[in-house]
Amino acid sequence: MTRRASRLPQIPDPIASLIDERLSGARCAGKSPLFDAELDDETSEERSERLSWARGQCTRCPVQGPCRTAGSEQERPLGVWAGRIHGQPGRPHLEETHA
Repeated sequence: MTRRASRLPQIPDPIASLIDERLSGARCAGKSPLFDAELDDETSEERSERLSWARGQCTRCPVQGPCRTAGSEQERPLGVWAGRIHGQPGRPHLEETHA
């Protein structure tokens, strides 16, 4: 009797392309909605408090440098990247702030 080698599940390409190994160990891992630019049904006060909390998490994150790099590689970054808020309603996007 031959033994079949066990096969690990394969991650589909569209999902695999979202994984950035440089951000392994980030404090935002598994909490991405809390780092989004805005959430549905959220007041401006709630958004301000949430984004302030998210920025605080970034200050203690071990991958802040690689996160800054990854954020700068995005065409239009949204949310909190390395402690900076991008795409917040009423605020310019990253590329508009460096013009």
